[in-house]
Amino acid sequence: MLRLSICTLLALYSCQGPLQNTSSVTDSLVSNTINTTDSTVVSCDKLLSEVVHSSDAEAIKTFSHTTVHVRLSELSSEKLTIELYVVNENSYTADDPRPEEHTVGWLEFHRRNQQLMDITNDPENPRVLTYDSTLLQRYDLFKICTPDVQATSSKNSDTDVMLEEDIRFNGKLKRFFTISDFEKVFGPADSTKLLQEEAPCITIFDTEAPDDKYLYKDGSRFETHQKQVAVDEFWFTNGNYINYKGIRIDANTSINDMKNLFPTAVMGKINEYREGELQLMVLKEDKEGVYDGHIKLFFKNGKVYFMHWWFPC
Repeated sequence: MLRLSICTLLALYSCQGPLQNTSSVTDSLVSNTINTTDSTVVSCDKLLSEVVHSSDAEAIKTFSHTTVHVRLSELSSEKLTIELYVVNENSYTADDPRPEEHTVGWLEFHRRNQQLMDITNDPENPRVLTYDSTLLQRYDLFKICTPDVQATSSKNSDTDVMLEEDIRFNGKLKRFFTISDFEKVFGPADSTKLLQEEAPCITIFDTEAPDDKYLYKDGSRFETHQKQVAVDEFWFTNGNYINYKGIRIDANTSINDMKNLFPTAVMGKINEYREGELQLMVLKEDKEGVYDGHIKLFFKNGKVYFMHWWFPC
């Protein structure tokens, strides 16, 4: 069904013409060439994007190079799984337009034979793609895309930042989604409670509507407004996890694993909620330090336990 939906999107957008590039999207596309004589280390995102855009993938042929975005979805020692998507503006509310992503393709890159494969239509019978192999003569794609190398090559000021657009809950959802998406990915809520009953000092949607409520699922808490849903607190229970830049973070992820991703993040110990003494990692929400809030990642027995978006009242 997923592959069929992607095929439908390909047909739909090819009929409508390429989408216009939007300045509100924080993912920026790189130029069409890499200077392979440059002595500086390129990023995983840049190299991956260049390889994909040099290929004959169906999504690349259907859309303009300026509208197809590339994201590392999964990483293993032998294979990279790559998501291709396009973005357009969609209004969650009349006065609050937000960019909306549409997945238009899936690729795999295999380490052993250096083959790039299109698995969009039939994962069991992928199509081998051609691409500019000279892009990988100087750089090892797998080495550059490993978490410790990514963290080392990042600017020091960025290594304690966790951007929400880089997070995928259970590998599928960004922080903001719809009630329908919630039910598809998490199933029915375990319980609900009106925000008025909880009387929080601050809310995500900032509406104070009488029917706004919290959804609770496997310990996690989600805030709703009309058909919109946002993650407030996410617990890594019952197999729930996040993908962060293609790296899976779940209940088995250790503090040392997280230090590889966020080497300059603040670490400490606090007594929080009902779980007693937990270790805490504090991550900024933006690179410029504009937002007063931050993301708290809690650890129990040295393993990831839950995360919470915190904002001062």
